[in-house]
Amino acid sequence: MQENLHFDSSQAVHQKKRQFRLRLIIAFVFVCSLFLFLTGRMAYLQWINYDRYHSLAEGNRVSLEVIPPIRGKIYDRNHRLLADNQPVYSLQLIREDMDSIDEFEAEIQKILTDMPKERFEKFMERFRKGRRAIRYQLPHTLSEQQAAQFAVISHKFPGVTLSARLKRTYPYKAIGVHAIGYVGRINERELGRVNAKRYKGTQVIGKSGVERYYESTLQGYPGLQYIETNVRGSILRKLESEPAIPGQDLHMTIDIQLQEYAEKLLEGKRGSIVAIEPQSGEILAFVSVPTYDPNLFVDGIDSKTYKSLMDDKNRPFINRAINGQYPPGSTIKPFVALGAIERNIISPYKKIYDPGYFEYKGHRYRDWKRTGHGLVDMKAAVAQSCDTYFYELSLDMGVDTIHDSLAPFSLGKRTGIDLFGESKGILPSQAWKMATKGKPWYRGETIITSIGQGYNLTTPLQLATATAILANRGKQIIPHLVTHEQIEPFEQIQIQEIDNWEKVIDSMVEVMHGKRGTARRHGRNLPFKMAGKTGTAQVFSLNEGDYNADELDNRLHDHSLFLGFAPVEKPKIAVAVIAENSGSGSKTAAPVAVSLIERYLTPEKYSDPTNPLSKTQTQP
Repeated sequence: MQENLHFDSSQAVHQKKRQFRLRLIIAFVFVCSLFLFLTGRMAYLQWINYDRYHSLAEGNRVSLEVIPPIRGKIYDRNHRLLADNQPVYSLQLIREDMDSIDEFEAEIQKILTDMPKERFEKFMERFRKGRRAIRYQLPHTLSEQQAAQFAVISHKFPGVTLSARLKRTYPYKAIGVHAIGYVGRINERELGRVNAKRYKGTQVIGKSGVERYYESTLQGYPGLQYIETNVRGSILRKLESEPAIPGQDLHMTIDIQLQEYAEKLLEGKRGSIVAIEPQSGEILAFVSVPTYDPNLFVDGIDSKTYKSLMDDKNRPFINRAINGQYPPGSTIKPFVALGAIERNIISPYKKIYDPGYFEYKGHRYRDWKRTGHGLVDMKAAVAQSCDTYFYELSLDMGVDTIHDSLAPFSLGKRTGIDLFGESKGILPSQAWKMATKGKPWYRGETIITSIGQGYNLTTPLQLATATAILANRGKQIIPHLVTHEQIEPFEQIQIQEIDNWEKVIDSMVEVMHGKRGTARRHGRNLPFKMAGKTGTAQVFSLNEGDYNADELDNRLHDHSLFLGFAPVEKPKIAVAVIAENSGSGSKTAAPVAVSLIERYLTPEKYSDPTNPLSKTQTQP
């Protein structure tokens, strides 16, 4: 009995030992497995995926910052600065890192007293609703004093950074704005049509003028910079960097002092002046008035100011030089005359009698001079701007011949200037009317077409280009605003073989220097010989009866036009002037053009400080 009990006890102990060893083995295997798993995981993290996790770890302390490129500057033909980049201060905000937006809003308004309240509130509303981790820039530049004021309290506002940046500025303000253009804040639509990577870190883009046309030249390429920060986001040091590539500078063809003088000549009026160097096609002055200050748009214009500009009945945003389409009036008469004598439709020496009107099928077409000009040949008809001569001539030519005579002078088509949005104008023909109006051409329409009325529409740039081609005796040009050093030059060609240039040009000299020329009083005492042509364009059709300007609203008054070039033998400047609702061409446009040409050809008269005209030359 005792032996059995001893055996059972011994068996139980042996069983417990075996169970213990089994548990020990299981525990050992588990520990070994766990150790192997941890070793494998460590190997996976440390060796296999080292690069990935090392990058993630670095991201906790190293951030990538885009370095925006410096935008190319713009100069005039004499290296005067027209568009610059000035250092300014701005505030950048990250909502995720800010403690109290309300406190910041209250404190910053005490500092930025010059920022429109409406604009600030709109920004804060957008900021509060935007993504938390995105960096926003306050659309307002801080002065040095304001920057210093904020620096004192900046410790109270984590997530708000005071930074320096370059801001586009236009030293001459509104002068030349329609040629130079301006930059503004880039929007989603614009970002979609450009290389988005190239514009990382850039906030503005060219909106108009050469700023827009040469955007790809002026805009450089961004750089990259690695910044080491601590857990609080403060910058510890700058690591490696790839510098940004700045944009190229541009040299425009305009003379900003001549531009300023030209704009003063049209001060208080609506209109345009375009002055071209005939041989090269370089634009010396490109005026569209009224104007506006491009500096308003760089950081975003406030709604009140923008609305006032949009509601301005004088429409300052319209680039009249390329988009203003006007009846050319009598300024096309030299071109019509040239086409007629070149095609042997009429001899330049044939005289017709002008009683002051021309009758056709019972309708009387009046000459501007009610008593008529008497006997006139081609030279006298151009010099005195005899309408009757061209009424009669037009029926012998026909509208299609008139069209073909004017088309080589860039009328009725875009000139190819380096600006976007140029208008074509209208140079009518039988085919044009059928295609656009669905109606046949009537001979009575040819009569008024010959004096630049009816369907005729042209831009000031087209008139200036036509004048330059005439001054060149037929050598074609493409007008441009940036010097040939930066664009591919255009090879000049002869538009056609014409033998009668001098006959027409002599008639234009008579306009300025002849005894009965329409601009003779403006051509007196000039130290050079000048060719010109006045024009007066009706804004609306007159029925029978006298034209009484005093009884008409100002905007229904005739447009005043003039084109001319000088010196006649070796032309250095060709000019077209259109002054809206300003009366006859000899009254307003002619003296403006003569003054501008004289200013360009005799600069010594305007550099004398005792000369009142020289006072218009101001430096920014």
